[in-house]
Amino acid sequence: MKLIDGAGGWHRLWSVRLALAGSVLNAGAIGWTVFQGTVNPLIYAAINMALGIGVAVVRVLSQSQPDGGQE
Repeated sequence: MKLIDGAGGWHRLWSVRLALAGSVLNAGAIGWTVFQGTVNPLIYAAINMALGIGVAVVRVLSQSQPDGGQE
């Protein structure tokens, strides 16, 4: 597998940030029974869906390089 140039700055790419946020949210689903009384399932699903769409949109858009330059 060949990494992109500047792969060391992966944490600065918005698509990676959104994907990580979605992963954390989905990992929270494991403990969903703890939150059922406090979190509305519709809100949880809406946030999860928005993060998924956000990842897709940001992935298609041109992102600046982690060092501050343009692609």
